[in-house]
Amino acid sequence: MRLGQNYQILAFFLLVVVFVILERVRPAREVDRWKDLKIDVLSFTVAVGINQACKLILGAMFVQSLPLWLSSSVAGLQSLPSWARICFAILIVDFVIYWIHRAQHRSDVLWRTHAWHHSIEQLYWFSGFRTSFFHSFMYAIPATTVATLVFNLSPFEAGIGYSIGTFIQFWEHTNVRVNVGPLRWIIITPEYHRVHHSTRHNRSNYGTTFSFWDRMFGTYTDPATVAADEPLGLGEEIEQRKIPRMLIGV
Repeated sequence: MRLGQNYQILAFFLLVVVFVILERVRPAREVDRWKDLKIDVLSFTVAVGINQACKLILGAMFVQSLPLWLSSSVAGLQSLPSWARICFAILIVDFVIYWIHRAQHRSDVLWRTHAWHHSIEQLYWFSGFRTSFFHSFMYAIPATTVATLVFNLSPFEAGIGYSIGTFIQFWEHTNVRVNVGPLRWIIITPEYHRVHHSTRHNRSNYGTTFSFWDRMFGTYTDPATVAADEPLGLGEEIEQRKIPRMLIGV
């Protein structure tokens, strides 16, 4: 476990350095990183704490209560090579989160868990961690159960998956101009996700890793059709008294 945790911590700080440099070299927009830094640090602390707690609690719960029929049915998946199990886990988790994310935008109740994330008006690598308590909890469930229950990833393998997930979190919210060419048909880009955070187009581009889910299920908006300076956020000023409730996600 310690090896996996050390790997995750090292990967996190390496990614911070990489994305800070990228944003300085190829910025997409002018961003004031100090404006909301305090609230972003608070949100980051909550998100990391909830994520770690969910992994420990859900992981232990599923290991202890795994049905025999399910154990035998996933044995073939658990016998795959490490790289295959990690890749399939990322694919399945992203598919589940696509639908959770979509539901958050279609249900008034679930929107409350997600509105805090969309209060971001300036996207950069750190702002993406602005998630509510219940948002973090909901997303941690498929990430933990698929890794633990379905693919039985070791701490080191889970650490690799976590590092890839952290990279994606940085990547999709980073303030960078980039052209990935034909890869845009497979993976999301900062420009792609910036459309989702725009005030007018937030009911599209729900994918968090792969762009083909939106293309498959009719929720895709081409970034080329959206103005580069499209306003981001909720489109309204947030009252200070509402922030604690939004941070919880109720």
